[in-house]
Amino acid sequence: VERYYPPLRAWRLVTSPLSSTGNIFDSWQNSGNYVAGKGMFVSGPNPTGIGGNGLDYSTQNNYSMKTWDATGAKFLNIGDTKLQPLSSNAPAAASIGYFTFVRGDRNRTPDNTVIPNTNPTMLSSKGKLQTGTQTFPVNVADGGFVLIGNPYASPVDFNKLTAINLVRRFYVWDPHLNLVGGYVVMEDLGGSGTYTAAPLGSGGHPDNFIQSSQAFFVQKSNLGTAASLSFNEPNKSNSNNLNMFRPMNPKNEVQSLRTNLYELNNDRTTRIVDGNLAEFSDNFHAETDLQDALKFGNVNETLGILNETTSLAVNRRPPLTKQDTIFFKFTRARQLKYQFEFIADNIAQENLAGFVEDKFLNKATPLDMSSTTKLDFEVTAEAASAAADRFKIVFKPSIIYTSLTATVVNSDIAVEWNVANELNIKEYDIERSVNGVGFTKVTTRPSSGNSATPVGYNWLDVSPALGYYYYRIRSISNNNIIGYSNVVKVKINRSTPAMYVFPNPVTENIIHLQMNSMPKGVYAVRLTNSLGQVIGTNPIGHLEGTATETIQPNNKLLTGIYQLEVTTPNKKTRIIKVIVK
Repeated sequence: VERYYPPLRAWRLVTSPLSSTGNIFDSWQNSGNYVAGKGMFVSGPNPTGIGGNGLDYSTQNNYSMKTWDATGAKFLNIGDTKLQPLSSNAPAAASIGYFTFVRGDRNRTPDNTVIPNTNPTMLSSKGKLQTGTQTFPVNVADGGFVLIGNPYASPVDFNKLTAINLVRRFYVWDPHLNLVGGYVVMEDLGGSGTYTAAPLGSGGHPDNFIQSSQAFFVQKSNLGTAASLSFNEPNKSNSNNLNMFRPMNPKNEVQSLRTNLYELNNDRTTRIVDGNLAEFSDNFHAETDLQDALKFGNVNETLGILNETTSLAVNRRPPLTKQDTIFFKFTRARQLKYQFEFIADNIAQENLAGFVEDKFLNKATPLDMSSTTKLDFEVTAEAASAAADRFKIVFKPSIIYTSLTATVVNSDIAVEWNVANELNIKEYDIERSVNGVGFTKVTTRPSSGNSATPVGYNWLDVSPALGYYYYRIRSISNNNIIGYSNVVKVKINRSTPAMYVFPNPVTENIIHLQMNSMPKGVYAVRLTNSLGQVIGTNPIGHLEGTATETIQPNNKLLTGIYQLEVTTPNKKTRIIKVIVK
């Protein structure tokens, strides 16, 4: 039995509608293996994975899967997924309800236990189908609750279940409520057959149909006698409410990029003239075959996707990579103003950016990988403006990091990174970790601009505590594409009094003097050039300890080497070389 879960990080009440399924580790965790689109993480403190308790590590150290203790009226953490059966081996009513956090599949890039991703997943289980009458005893005190899993591989109508000494009420979990879901109570206390939801939920998701693989709570009445809930074959239904497991309007599981071509009028009104569609999936082939649809030539504008020498109206191809290009064949253009509309569906992925390249204007326009991009252009009397190969979409890494270093400078850590270019990059987050797994943003640096040439950056982590540190850089593009650098590790030891300039070479005509564990007092500062000429003087009132003092010369410093003379309160002079590029 398989159950699809969309790219929506949320808690859920779930079950396996089978008996004799084995343990959680071998079923829903794929025996600890990563298979794209299958399985999930089940995390908790002190994980030992395949060789031990089966738990996956997470930076939060929180349990992500629980089962219900009806006697104690509380959830119990699953601490060993190898010892916890997914369902019991009982001949009937073997389904066990679980409260679990579904993050997506078991992909670690990006880490699903840290960074939200868009990976859907399928939870699979093997066992014996439960058929015939399935009766769950409700052995709790009056008013108590029991978590029950739908035992059938089919939806059931709660109205038709045989409830003995139970309140006409049940609780489900709507994953679309709040940030990670919320409970919705469904009740029909008057016995009318119509259930009322409170709260209504997201778009009114819940109803009286319990889905296959769904668990729910029932409540014992106050009659003081035995209570139970029985499922019978006639209770089954074909009313699939998949909104309990995925969005109301689920995205196409196939990645797609639709391109519409409009005639653009002077008043900004448009009229569609042509278009095409590219779809991406593991089920599609790179070469042109019957999966693709040929492009028929129009009387006027004809916009096809060129695959080798064939023009296509629909091009189906393998999943997007950072080396892909969509070539357009645009013929029969008129001397008009046009507008492209690119509609992206489910193609966004980490560090993958798309750019619409215009050969005529020698211009690249960023493509919104998760929404719609509109681009105006014009065909003029110049022949090149109507060239059939004028446009293409190039996919490539949104950022290429050429280096990242973290160096101990006295009691500080200097973090420096370089990128090959930063087209369309908005900013960088510097992230730090003490264990190399869970990273936290410590500061943000804005991009210096859309440079097509190599660019370097630096940042100083002032006086961190003693110990090991890990750093990485997270880039954010103008259309919110995320990219990550590699991780570097550094150890900070006990600090000693020191003074130095960082960054060096200086930037923006500002000298940042780092003072580590220096005594309190007035420091005399003098800046001279290579000829010994005094450029400026500046007294600094320093409070005891560590601080960054800023020195900004009155005039712009020319490229060259300077000397910064710093005289301490006890009349000792330190000379620091300063480089200006």
